[in-house]
Amino acid sequence: AGNEKMQEIAAAIQEGAGAYLGRQYRTIAIVGVVVLLLVWAFLDRFGAPISAGGFFLGSFLSGATGFIGRACALRLARAGATVVVSGRNAQAGAEVVGQIEAAGGLASFESADLFDPEALATMAQSVVARHGRIDVLVASGAGASRDSLGFRLFKDMELSHIDRFIRSHWLSRIHVIRAVYPHMRVHGGSMVMIGTDAGRIATVGEALIGGATAAMMQMCRALAREFGREKIRVNVVSMSYVGDAEPRWDDGTESLLGHDR
Repeated sequence: AGNEKMQEIAAAIQEGAGAYLGRQYRTIAIVGVVVLLLVWAFLDRFGAPISAGGFFLGSFLSGATGFIGRACALRLARAGATVVVSGRNAQAGAEVVGQIEAAGGLASFESADLFDPEALATMAQSVVARHGRIDVLVASGAGASRDSLGFRLFKDMELSHIDRFIRSHWLSRIHVIRAVYPHMRVHGGSMVMIGTDAGRIATVGEALIGGATAAMMQMCRALAREFGREKIRVNVVSMSYVGDAEPRWDDGTESLLGHDR
Protein backbone atom coordinates (compact mmCIF):
# COMPACT_ATOMS: atom_id res chain seq x y z
CA ALA A 1 0.00 0.00 0.00
CA GLY A 2 1.02 3.64 -0.37
CA ASN A 3 2.61 5.51 -3.23
CA GLU A 4 5.92 4.64 -4.87
CA LYS A 5 7.96 6.83 -2.51
CA MET A 6 6.38 5.25 0.58
CA GLN A 7 7.04 1.76 -0.78
CA GLU A 8 10.66 2.70 -1.43
CA ILE A 9 11.06 3.92 2.14
CA ALA A 10 9.36 0.79 3.52
CA ALA A 11 11.70 -1.42 1.49
CA ALA A 12 14.73 0.45 2.80
CA ILE A 13 13.54 0.04 6.38
CA GLN A 14 12.92 -3.66 5.83
CA GLU A 15 16.36 -4.12 4.31
CA GLY A 16 18.00 -2.27 7.20
CA ALA A 17 16.11 -4.26 9.79
CA GLY A 18 17.09 -7.51 8.10
CA ALA A 19 20.73 -6.51 8.05
CA TYR A 20 20.56 -5.50 11.72
CA LEU A 21 19.01 -8.79 12.85
CA GLY A 22 21.44 -10.70 10.68
CA ARG A 23 24.31 -8.99 12.47
CA GLN A 24 22.80 -9.85 15.85
CA TYR A 25 22.41 -13.52 14.98
CA ARG A 26 25.99 -13.65 13.76
CA THR A 27 27.03 -12.08 17.04
CA ILE A 28 25.12 -14.70 19.00
CA ALA A 29 26.61 -17.48 16.92
CA ILE A 30 30.14 -16.50 17.91
CA VAL A 31 29.54 -15.65 21.56
CA GLY A 32 30.86 -19.03 22.66
CA VAL A 33 33.96 -18.47 20.55
CA VAL A 34 34.48 -15.00 22.01
CA VAL A 35 34.26 -16.28 25.57
CA LEU A 36 36.50 -19.21 24.74
CA LEU A 37 39.13 -16.91 23.24
CA LEU A 38 39.07 -14.69 26.31
CA VAL A 39 39.50 -17.72 28.53
CA TRP A 40 42.15 -19.23 26.29
CA ALA A 41 44.13 -15.98 26.35
CA PHE A 42 44.35 -16.30 30.11
CA LEU A 43 45.28 -19.97 29.99
CA ASP A 44 47.94 -19.37 27.39
CA ARG A 45 49.37 -16.40 29.24
CA PHE A 46 49.62 -18.06 32.63
CA GLY A 47 50.12 -21.65 31.54
CA ALA A 48 47.06 -23.15 33.24
CA PRO A 49 45.62 -26.13 31.36
CA ILE A 50 41.89 -25.71 30.92
CA SER A 51 41.19 -29.30 31.92
CA ALA A 52 43.05 -29.01 35.21
CA GLY A 53 40.65 -26.81 37.09
CA GLY A 54 36.95 -26.23 37.55
CA PHE A 55 34.94 -23.99 35.26
CA PHE A 56 32.31 -22.10 37.22
CA LEU A 57 29.34 -20.82 35.24
CA GLY A 58 27.42 -18.33 37.37
CA SER A 59 23.95 -18.53 35.92
CA PHE A 60 20.41 -17.87 37.00
CA LEU A 61 17.36 -19.15 35.12
CA SER A 62 18.05 -17.72 31.65
CA GLY A 63 21.76 -18.10 32.33
CA ALA A 64 21.32 -21.83 32.84
CA THR A 65 18.62 -22.51 30.26
CA GLY A 66 18.84 -19.59 27.80
CA PHE A 67 20.88 -19.48 24.66
CA ILE A 68 23.93 -17.58 25.90
CA GLY A 69 24.62 -19.42 29.17
CA ARG A 70 23.97 -22.80 27.59
CA ALA A 71 26.16 -21.98 24.58
CA CYS A 72 29.05 -20.88 26.81
CA ALA A 73 28.79 -24.00 28.97
CA LEU A 74 28.69 -26.38 26.00
CA ARG A 75 31.50 -24.61 24.18
CA LEU A 76 33.87 -24.64 27.14
CA ALA A 77 33.00 -28.24 27.95
CA ARG A 78 34.00 -29.18 24.40
CA ALA A 79 37.31 -27.41 25.02
CA GLY A 80 37.95 -29.71 27.98
CA ALA A 81 36.78 -27.65 30.93
CA THR A 82 35.08 -29.18 33.95
CA VAL A 83 31.86 -27.17 34.02
CA VAL A 84 29.83 -26.30 37.11
CA VAL A 85 26.46 -24.85 36.10
CA SER A 86 24.61 -22.83 38.74
CA GLY A 87 21.12 -21.39 39.08
CA ARG A 88 17.86 -21.70 41.00
CA ASN A 89 16.22 -24.12 38.60
CA ALA A 90 17.65 -27.58 39.27
CA GLN A 91 15.72 -29.18 36.41
CA ALA A 92 17.01 -26.67 33.87
CA GLY A 93 20.53 -27.03 35.24
CA ALA A 94 20.30 -30.81 34.99
CA GLU A 95 19.35 -30.50 31.32
CA VAL A 96 22.50 -28.49 30.58
CA VAL A 97 24.62 -30.95 32.56
CA GLY A 98 23.00 -33.81 30.66
CA GLN A 99 23.85 -32.24 27.31
CA ILE A 100 27.47 -31.80 28.34
CA GLU A 101 27.80 -35.33 29.66
CA ALA A 102 26.10 -36.78 26.58
CA ALA A 103 28.82 -35.14 24.50
CA GLY A 104 31.51 -36.70 26.69
CA GLY A 105 32.18 -33.69 28.92
CA LEU A 106 32.37 -33.29 32.68
CA ALA A 107 29.74 -31.17 34.43
CA SER A 108 27.70 -30.80 37.59
CA PHE A 109 25.01 -28.48 38.93
CA GLU A 110 25.13 -26.24 42.01
CA SER A 111 21.97 -24.51 43.20
CA ALA A 112 22.30 -20.80 43.99
CA ASP A 113 20.57 -17.46 43.46
CA LEU A 114 22.44 -14.57 41.87
CA PHE A 115 20.65 -12.21 44.23
CA ASP A 116 21.75 -14.11 47.37
CA PRO A 117 25.39 -13.21 48.21
CA GLU A 118 25.64 -15.75 51.03
CA ALA A 119 24.35 -18.58 48.84
CA LEU A 120 26.84 -17.66 46.12
CA ALA A 121 29.72 -17.61 48.60
CA THR A 122 28.70 -21.03 49.91
CA MET A 123 28.47 -22.38 46.37
CA ALA A 124 31.92 -21.07 45.46
CA GLN A 125 33.36 -22.77 48.55
CA SER A 126 31.62 -25.98 47.54
CA VAL A 127 33.08 -25.83 44.03
CA VAL A 128 36.59 -25.29 45.39
CA ALA A 129 36.15 -28.12 47.90
CA ARG A 130 35.15 -30.47 45.08
CA HIS A 131 37.48 -29.36 42.28
CA GLY A 132 40.34 -27.71 44.13
CA ARG A 133 40.17 -24.34 42.40
CA ILE A 134 38.14 -22.04 40.15
CA ASP A 135 39.97 -20.98 36.99
CA VAL A 136 37.17 -19.30 35.06
CA LEU A 137 33.97 -17.45 35.90
CA VAL A 138 31.35 -16.66 33.25
CA ALA A 139 28.46 -14.68 34.74
CA SER A 140 25.26 -14.63 32.74
CA GLY A 141 21.59 -14.65 33.67
CA ALA A 142 19.18 -12.32 35.50
CA GLY A 143 19.28 -9.58 32.88
CA ALA A 144 16.99 -11.35 30.41
CA SER A 145 14.97 -13.30 32.96
CA ARG A 146 11.66 -12.46 34.61
CA ASP A 147 13.62 -10.86 37.44
CA SER A 148 14.37 -7.96 35.12
CA LEU A 149 11.75 -5.65 33.69
CA GLY A 150 11.30 -5.18 29.98
CA PHE A 151 11.86 -2.08 27.90
CA ARG A 152 10.22 0.80 29.71
CA LEU A 153 10.07 4.54 29.10
CA PHE A 154 11.31 6.65 31.99
CA LYS A 155 7.88 8.23 32.46
CA ASP A 156 6.47 4.76 33.15
CA MET A 157 8.99 3.81 35.84
CA GLU A 158 8.37 3.55 39.56
CA LEU A 159 11.02 3.53 42.29
CA SER A 160 10.71 -0.24 42.61
CA HIS A 161 11.45 -0.62 38.90
CA ILE A 162 14.72 1.28 39.25
CA ASP A 163 15.87 -1.11 41.97
CA ARG A 164 15.00 -4.16 39.87
CA PHE A 165 16.98 -2.89 36.89
CA ILE A 166 20.06 -2.22 39.03
CA ARG A 167 19.81 -5.59 40.81
CA SER A 168 19.41 -7.55 37.59
CA HIS A 169 22.01 -5.87 35.41
CA TRP A 170 24.66 -4.80 37.93
CA LEU A 171 24.35 -6.20 41.46
CA SER A 172 23.94 -9.76 40.15
CA ARG A 173 27.46 -9.46 38.71
CA ILE A 174 28.90 -7.86 41.84
CA HIS A 175 27.63 -10.68 44.05
CA VAL A 176 29.08 -13.48 41.94
CA ILE A 177 32.44 -11.72 41.50
CA ARG A 178 32.61 -11.17 45.24
CA ALA A 179 31.91 -14.87 45.85
CA VAL A 180 34.57 -16.15 43.44
CA TYR A 181 37.35 -13.57 43.86
CA PRO A 182 38.79 -14.84 47.19
CA HIS A 183 39.35 -18.26 45.63
CA MET A 184 40.56 -17.11 42.23
CA ARG A 185 43.15 -14.72 43.61
CA VAL A 186 45.13 -17.71 44.94
CA HIS A 187 45.98 -19.04 41.46
CA GLY A 188 44.77 -16.33 39.06
CA GLY A 189 42.01 -16.83 36.55
CA SER A 190 39.59 -15.25 34.13
CA MET A 191 36.22 -13.56 34.69
CA VAL A 192 33.82 -12.90 31.81
CA MET A 193 30.66 -10.89 32.45
CA ILE A 194 27.78 -11.11 29.97
CA GLY A 195 25.87 -7.84 29.54
CA THR A 196 23.67 -5.97 27.08
CA ASP A 197 24.82 -3.54 24.41
CA ALA A 198 22.46 -1.00 25.97
CA GLY A 199 25.41 -0.23 28.23
CA ARG A 200 27.29 1.08 25.19
CA ILE A 201 24.53 2.41 22.92
CA ALA A 202 21.88 4.86 24.12
CA THR A 203 18.49 3.32 23.33
CA VAL A 204 14.98 4.63 24.02
CA GLY A 205 13.28 2.44 26.60
CA GLU A 206 16.57 1.13 27.97
CA ALA A 207 17.72 4.07 30.09
CA LEU A 208 17.93 2.02 33.28
CA ILE A 209 18.96 -1.22 31.56
CA GLY A 210 21.76 0.66 29.86
CA GLY A 211 22.63 2.73 32.90
CA ALA A 212 23.00 -0.30 35.16
CA THR A 213 24.94 -2.22 32.52
CA ALA A 214 27.24 0.73 31.86
CA ALA A 215 27.97 0.84 35.59
CA MET A 216 28.78 -2.88 35.51
CA MET A 217 31.10 -2.34 32.54
CA GLN A 218 32.93 0.53 34.22
CA MET A 219 33.27 -1.57 37.36
CA CYS A 220 34.85 -4.34 35.31
CA ARG A 221 37.31 -1.92 33.73
CA ALA A 222 38.45 -0.87 37.17
CA LEU A 223 38.54 -4.45 38.45
CA ALA A 224 40.59 -5.51 35.43
CA ARG A 225 43.31 -3.14 36.60
CA GLU A 226 42.94 -4.01 40.26
CA PHE A 227 42.70 -7.79 39.83
CA GLY A 228 45.38 -7.82 37.14
CA ARG A 229 47.98 -7.58 39.90
CA GLU A 230 46.80 -11.01 41.00
CA LYS A 231 46.78 -12.48 37.49
CA ILE A 232 43.00 -12.28 37.13
CA ARG A 233 41.60 -11.09 33.80
CA VAL A 234 38.21 -9.34 33.74
CA ASN A 235 36.27 -8.87 30.48
CA VAL A 236 32.73 -8.03 29.40
CA VAL A 237 30.90 -9.46 26.39
CA SER A 238 28.20 -7.02 25.25
CA MET A 239 25.21 -8.75 23.65
CA SER A 240 22.20 -7.46 21.73
CA TYR A 241 18.89 -9.05 20.69
CA VAL A 242 18.92 -12.84 21.24
CA GLY A 243 16.24 -14.69 19.31
CA ASP A 244 16.42 -17.85 21.43
CA ALA A 245 16.15 -16.09 24.80
CA GLU A 246 12.90 -15.98 26.74
CA PRO A 247 11.30 -12.59 25.96
CA ARG A 248 10.71 -10.10 28.74
CA TRP A 249 8.76 -7.58 26.66
CA ASP A 250 5.36 -8.31 28.20
CA ASP A 251 6.27 -6.28 31.28
CA GLY A 252 7.29 -2.97 29.76
CA THR A 253 5.88 0.09 28.04
CA GLU A 254 3.14 -1.05 25.63
CA SER A 255 4.57 0.75 22.61
CA LEU A 256 7.95 -0.96 23.12
CA LEU A 257 6.75 -4.52 23.63
CA GLY A 258 7.44 -5.70 20.06
CA HIS A 259 5.67 -9.05 20.39
CA ASP A 260 5.96 -9.62 16.67
CA ARG A 261 9.75 -9.94 17.01
